[in-house]
Amino acid sequence: MVKLKLIHLKPRYRVQKPHQWLKTVALQVMLLSGLLQAGCHRIDADSLFSDYQQRLHRVLQLPEAIAEDEDITPLPPIRQLLQPIPESKLNLIDLVALRHCNLQQLIAERNNSLGKVMTSANQLGYELQLLFSIKPCLQHPQLDTKLQTELQHIFRQKQQQLPMVLQNFLTTDITLRKQLSGQPRLLTLGAAAAITEPLTALKNLNLLKQQVLADHLVIDGGMDANFINQQLGVLYRGNFIADWQYTLRQSNGWLTTINKQLSKIQPRNICPQQTGNSKTEILNNILTQIFIPRVQSYLAEIDRISYQLVPEMTALYQGTALVGIVEARMTKPAEQLRVLLKQHVAWYQQVQQECQVPPPRPAGSRVENS
Repeated sequence: MVKLKLIHLKPRYRVQKPHQWLKTVALQVMLLSGLLQAGCHRIDADSLFSDYQQRLHRVLQLPEAIAEDEDITPLPPIRQLLQPIPESKLNLIDLVALRHCNLQQLIAERNNSLGKVMTSANQLGYELQLLFSIKPCLQHPQLDTKLQTELQHIFRQKQQQLPMVLQNFLTTDITLRKQLSGQPRLLTLGAAAAITEPLTALKNLNLLKQQVLADHLVIDGGMDANFINQQLGVLYRGNFIADWQYTLRQSNGWLTTINKQLSKIQPRNICPQQTGNSKTEILNNILTQIFIPRVQSYLAEIDRISYQLVPEMTALYQGTALVGIVEARMTKPAEQLRVLLKQHVAWYQQVQQECQVPPPRPAGSRVENS
């Protein structure tokens, strides 16, 4: 942040006219706004790489460039992924008999106008709550044998349908799909500090999935629609995963572009032919004062985020129709970023070897105008 020095103004004895005073205040506000914008700009992949590429462009006469676009597999439409779930019905007489099990209100919620248009998250929560409520009712002494048998049939049917309900939730929920589709907003430097909440939400959803798909269904009354929507709320508020995914692709695009440009330059052709300031000295300054402390540090942070998010996203979508999307949009880009970064560093190492570049200058020395 830019530090603003408080200036004590001496009082003026001449009173300014109202319009002159307003002009003075407006000018001060404009100057202050400019200072704040200059000191608090967003440090993201585009600004870092654009500055970095411009510096290389000036010293190596590279063509000006932008991040290389990457084709990504589109998400299948919801209607293609949604699996129909057969309904289970009880007659009115049975519903009256179920008052002993406190199931009437739960079943009524499913049959009212709102229940018929439940979101996939609410439907999953409802099915889990219904199974949790039916289980102790199966052996209730005040229910006749016929109704108990009917309830047992419904319980088994709901239990068998639960993996499909889970699939519908994971593949059609709007918030989850947004994390998969991404959005054109980049993570900024220091973004790793905000990973705790979305990572915890993913872990909670994975725990829910494990319980649903366990060989012996573990019915937890706390994992209802409220619990599921709380996790979605965390993901929705920050859209951290969507930003991270887009940042991965954009960073890869920049590195791919710059690496292609550098691959056409033979290090021996830029080695110094005479003493004095040379391209290699400027490159070494760019390496030690721009690339390593800024660009590489930013990419290392994105890589640390990937190490935490990729396993959770892969586990969450394993066995679903969207596991390939996670692989294409998250797993492979995270791996590609590491490969591209190694290639980029290798070019600098080749320059240092070919040109016998002296040890880097101490940190804090001035960057040459390049």
